[in-house]
Amino acid sequence: MSQESQPGDLQRVSRIVDVRIPLWGLLCALGTAAFFLISMYFTTNQTARDVAELQITVKAGNTQVTTLAGEQALLRFRMDNLEGDMRAVKTQTAPVAAPVYQTPNRRTP
Repeated sequence: MSQESQPGDLQRVSRIVDVRIPLWGLLCALGTAAFFLISMYFTTNQTARDVAELQITVKAGNTQVTTLAGEQALLRFRMDNLEGDMRAVKTQTAPVAAPVYQTPNRRTP
């Protein structure tokens, strides 16, 4: 221990912290922030365009799906009617066959 500071004496130790930012550090930080904001702007624009194109594609797909669903419902309706007709034909009793009259055999000259 030095002679100026005794163990019983409390001295205040003050340190000065230099918080000045160098110019190159400030320019790098501003450049990085500017690059980030500009790239985010263009990325957001491209994303907005992609979403608009996707909405158009989805609307066209929905229209096609609706059309196909309508056609499928119509075909199911027709198939059900045909199956009902087939069941009705199968359940009907067979009509009685008309008697067959035989004519005598004639000899041909």
